[in-house]
Amino acid sequence: MPVNQIFRQTRGFVEFQIQAGDYERLLNLCAHHEVPLWDIRHTDKGFFASTAPQSYRDLCRLARKAGVKPRLRRRRGLPFVVYRYRARVGIIAGIVLFILSLLISQQFLWQIQVEGCERLEQQTVLRALESLGVRRGALKSRIQPLIIKQQMPLLLDDISWAALNIQGTTATLLVRERTLPPQKIDTHAPANVVAAMDGQLVRLEVTDGQAMRKKGDTVQKGELIASGVWEDRWGMTHLVRAKAVAIAHVPQSLTVEVPLLQEQLSATGEVVRRRYLEICGLRIPLFLYSKLEGEFQLACQTSTPKVFGVPLPFELSQEEYHFFVREQEEISEETALHLAQQQINLEEQQRWGAQILKSRYSASLEEGVLTLRGDYEVEMDIAQQVEIPLDDPTSPLEENPLREGGY
Repeated sequence: MPVNQIFRQTRGFVEFQIQAGDYERLLNLCAHHEVPLWDIRHTDKGFFASTAPQSYRDLCRLARKAGVKPRLRRRRGLPFVVYRYRARVGIIAGIVLFILSLLISQQFLWQIQVEGCERLEQQTVLRALESLGVRRGALKSRIQPLIIKQQMPLLLDDISWAALNIQGTTATLLVRERTLPPQKIDTHAPANVVAAMDGQLVRLEVTDGQAMRKKGDTVQKGELIASGVWEDRWGMTHLVRAKAVAIAHVPQSLTVEVPLLQEQLSATGEVVRRRYLEICGLRIPLFLYSKLEGEFQLACQTSTPKVFGVPLPFELSQEEYHFFVREQEEISEETALHLAQQQINLEEQQRWGAQILKSRYSASLEEGVLTLRGDYEVEMDIAQQVEIPLDDPTSPLEENPLREGGY
């Protein structure tokens, strides 16, 4: 609800109607004498508008000058409601206390939001904010956004910049995560390229170093593919960081087991609901406690009530306990094979995807467990750089013994 409507509802207003007459002259007189009018509309039934209660007498006086007769239709707003229930002191006191509590609650924080997190978990950021005093129920006057901006990058290394904006009862923390530098690779350290796994080379491209294998060769894990040690035509030895792309056909395998005796969860239809009132860190149960027996699945839902779009300083949470029983059911071999095939297809797509060239499956049944094995031929890059160990360059060099003659 807009602020001007809340203000009018608080002060009260009246609605009137003019069925006939020169109401345009009345509008000019009201504008000249600064009589406020709003919600002005003209229909087939006449002229309608609203004004403040204290301005209605001035409007009637101006209406007589304009030759029109206004007719009061409705009185609306808080003053008229209080006057109507003036004999019921409890209702009036409750309304006054509610308004006071609503005004007081605006001085506290009831919602905390975090924006800009990609790698960081929001719970980690919220815990860091809580250590700085930014929590639900905290007094807004005690929070210093400038200190929060300075301390957050110190508490969390992954944050490079932070800013706290407070609007109403909501605090929003804007964060910018630190850009991680790329992994440092010592390009000057000499290295060989070896096979990361067994396979047959179908393509070999050596950009640095000396090729030790050729297309069509079969290599085993750890065997040298490209050497970082080579000799030039003058017989001098050089150390380089060998680089190569070694595409090979690699044998791979997967195994999936599916027991024929499956455990099923069957819902009993029994649902227990428990509601809580959460305010200032306190969780107040709104039910009579009773022990829960049996197995169940828990579902939680939390909501914040709002009045005129303003969140109230408490939350209502509901827990639903769905009870179930465990039943064992024996499935057929065909069903178990179908389930195993689905599992192995999902796993092979996650591992290799379109790199699979050939596949072959074999199934066996032993002691009530169906085992499905998949053997594959996969095309992948098996090149792996391994640094060549060198002596510590900081160690002192051994002095060469002098030859006869002093050199």
